[in-house]
Amino acid sequence: MPDLMSVHHVGTLSNAGVCELKVYQVRSVNSPLKFSDALRRHERTCKSRGSFRAEGHSEHQEYVNPDEIHQPKRVCLAIETHGNAVSPTVNDPQVLGSVLSPFDLSTVPSDLSFENESEVANISSEPHLQNEHNLSYHSNENISFSDPSLDPTHDLLQSMPSPLDFSTLDLLFSSQITSDIIQAEKLEYLAYFTSSMGMSTFTDRESFRWRQKLVADAYEDKVTSKRRQVSKTNQKVPPIIVSDTLAPKSLELMRSLRNIICNKRNNDVITFDWSSETHDQCQIFFSTPNIRRFLEYFWSLWYPNCPIIHKPLFNPHTATPGLLSVMTVIGACLSPYQEDSKAARKWLDSIEELIFSHECFRDNSSPRNNDSKWKKERLQSIQAGYLVCSLQKREGPGEAQARIRRYRHASMVTLARHVGIGNASHRHLKVHDSSQAWWQQFAEEEEMMRTIIFVFLIDAALVIFHNSPPRLMVSELKMDVSCPEACFQAESATECLSHFEQWTETRFWRNRLSIVSVVRQICQAEINEDLVQEFSKIGTLNLFTMVQAIHSLMFHLQNSLIFETTLAPVQTGLENWRRIWDKRIPEDIDIPETPETIWKLVGFLRHASEFWHLARIKSAKIISAEDDAQTENEDTYEASRYDHTDMGDVNGLIMEYRRMNLGMV
Repeated sequence: MPDLMSVHHVGTLSNAGVCELKVYQVRSVNSPLKFSDALRRHERTCKSRGSFRAEGHSEHQEYVNPDEIHQPKRVCLAIETHGNAVSPTVNDPQVLGSVLSPFDLSTVPSDLSFENESEVANISSEPHLQNEHNLSYHSNENISFSDPSLDPTHDLLQSMPSPLDFSTLDLLFSSQITSDIIQAEKLEYLAYFTSSMGMSTFTDRESFRWRQKLVADAYEDKVTSKRRQVSKTNQKVPPIIVSDTLAPKSLELMRSLRNIICNKRNNDVITFDWSSETHDQCQIFFSTPNIRRFLEYFWSLWYPNCPIIHKPLFNPHTATPGLLSVMTVIGACLSPYQEDSKAARKWLDSIEELIFSHECFRDNSSPRNNDSKWKKERLQSIQAGYLVCSLQKREGPGEAQARIRRYRHASMVTLARHVGIGNASHRHLKVHDSSQAWWQQFAEEEEMMRTIIFVFLIDAALVIFHNSPPRLMVSELKMDVSCPEACFQAESATECLSHFEQWTETRFWRNRLSIVSVVRQICQAEINEDLVQEFSKIGTLNLFTMVQAIHSLMFHLQNSLIFETTLAPVQTGLENWRRIWDKRIPEDIDIPETPETIWKLVGFLRHASEFWHLARIKSAKIISAEDDAQTENEDTYEASRYDHTDMGDVNGLIMEYRRMNLGMV
């Protein structure tokens, strides 16, 4: 049985009618839990029933009559003591759908110690107490039972809340739970993401606004500095007209968009004609200064959410018009200036049509393994497809969102299969070579692996948020796991090779592990601690992909006609994943948040633990679902909607969980 650690907090109603916090901390000798965690937990669970009086919480001293509150399901129990037991005195005996039996303190397991926190929690400071079972409580000694027939866990388990109260379960049954996991159980990010629209919602509101200002100020400073240098130069020598090296690309973008708009085949996609006004708007929006500025915003404000393009070797002069145009528009949508984002929305449908009208999405010719140009062109087409799908999904109208889910995403998956998902690998890459050619080969192969991973991630996102059937099977994910961010972000061939050599010493390189093999391994059986430690080095992107794969597997199992015991691998995978996540060290832990390094930070993938917790909630919901033979009610009907445009179902599930289990609105 795993080590137990719990912080039992109970509230007593004083004569003044105020809930007074009393904390009994039971901990494993090697795993102490901070008293501040208990305070936060008490405040979180009590604030909807009333308020508590504790040091430093004077703002909560106003009394609220518990009888007037009917919504909360999870409360801090006001108690009365009966010998060794504490019984709930709240009027509502149902907490999370189950009747709570008295909590007998004599059932605390014998291998745990008991600590008091009298100086903070108003607990008696007597050094030694005894009860009728001769159970001794010492501040630094183990608890011993004189009666060996006592079952140390029976009553404790009987007093536990419903299976959906994961916060309590984690505190009871894990001595290694991290603050990240506890925070993830609030589902704050997913609650925000599923109730908002816009590309900026991939980052929390406060962080995005701060970064937006940081990047905008840095770019203005850079432009001002260049103007001063030019001004000083012009004072000494006659002005020389120097052509802008990006000007030909700007003209190419304009020509490509004009051709798409003038020769549009589907009036439902592009709703305006090319005119002199459109020409002027296009010329201004895709001018070389704007392209450079919007690319700065793209790298700093969006790229951390989709590191699929190798920034150090990216060349806008050689990028396809589709890829460069969507990067430019995304940057404009994230601009701190509203006129930029307003102007960008005019081109959403046009660049979507530009990208998916490329011959790569219609060409069925056999793959050319040795043709680097053929591969590069298709790689950039998939990258552009992913970016415009993400763009339309968050910024486009309902019609565009439906078109992305039902048609564009399918085209992108088809092209990825055509290129060869299993071919996305470093198997032919030499290790001991730091030449520019080696670096270029590494970058292109890693780009392909990451791009196909993100094609799967958007597929899994459609499953999670829209209940859309998966188009990519988990069993297809035979590409290598992605290399560490340090390799992909390295700004020289030598630096890249140095990090890559460290990667080759891991089991992922030695065994050439694919995404599907890793998912299979964590879902088959409990993995040992050595493997947990090894897997913790796999990186945030791969860990996020693993938990998304579990969501995809759950969809198939949930919609199967026979799934009596098939959720066991899912539950095994989720528990193994949690243990791995707890051991991981974030890649950006030492990266400062400066304009020069902000692109190296981990984006929304850092919230993988919230997706893990959402999977736990869904699996518990499936297990507790009523038998199919029973009459379907409205809720059952709503839960069975498929491929819907809004995210109302999953947001409703999240908000209901937060309200019933966390006391949050």
